[in-house]
Amino acid sequence: MTDAGDSIDKSKHDQGEKKRREEALPERILRRVLEGMGDVVDRRFGRTVEPRSGLTTSKLIERMKKLIDERVRDEGKRGRIAPHHLVLKVEWGTHSEAPPEILHDLKNEVLAAAIDHINDHRYRTLGAVTVEAEVDIFTTGISVDPTFGEFEEDLRRQDEERRAAKAGVQIPTAAPTMPDIQVIARITLPNGTREIPLIFKPGGKRLNVGRASDNELTLNDGSVSKIHAALLMTAEGTLLVADTGSTNGTYINGRRIAYGESRLIEDGDVIGFGDVEVRLRKSE
Repeated sequence: MTDAGDSIDKSKHDQGEKKRREEALPERILRRVLEGMGDVVDRRFGRTVEPRSGLTTSKLIERMKKLIDERVRDEGKRGRIAPHHLVLKVEWGTHSEAPPEILHDLKNEVLAAAIDHINDHRYRTLGAVTVEAEVDIFTTGISVDPTFGEFEEDLRRQDEERRAAKAGVQIPTAAPTMPDIQVIARITLPNGTREIPLIFKPGGKRLNVGRASDNELTLNDGSVSKIHAALLMTAEGTLLVADTGSTNGTYINGRRIAYGESRLIEDGDVIGFGDVEVRLRKSE
């Protein structure tokens, strides 16, 4: 028989443990987020994380400054033009587990550092300096990519024309576009097999797979999550698949792939989304 005093002491102990866990939870979440971003400085708790990956916030910003300098354009009398649109590429799992205010603070810090660097070097820009967070399950960790935003394509075209003029070569009036590639998805369900065409743009956006009707590949089966996985075609035409946090998993040839990890799809591979099997082949 348990003594009443022991029960009270145990209850107080359990409550104390619960309170300590609740108090520690925000720190654990923050720690995991920041370490996932590359062990950046943990300012919120006034401590510095020992970086296992060698990437801290200061190093991330230094890389960004170096990339800005490398991409500066010397336009003669117009001065030196720096990229003004910064794309903050964040890994899917890192972003989904991050408190919004942490990512907001990181964007502001990157923005402030970029503005200071551009002003200190007397660079000019073609637009206001901005930071855009781009979440992608096919990205690992975090990085900053300085771009010229909406002017990127025009500047690339100008550079091509200058190089062609120096070489005495004419270039087409319109740059050729990368053609879309059609891939046939052969879907095997308990009630039969059907085929669905999917259109990929090499190096373009990903296609979502799931039970919800707004996915590019809709699989109406109870074993499939609403947003189950993602498919992507690289600029080289290689197909990748990644699980976006499904309940019943994503498989390649019967082997489950880890959440947040992208895997190559080879010819003949059977991709399992829950209990649904899919084979992909490029249309002839």
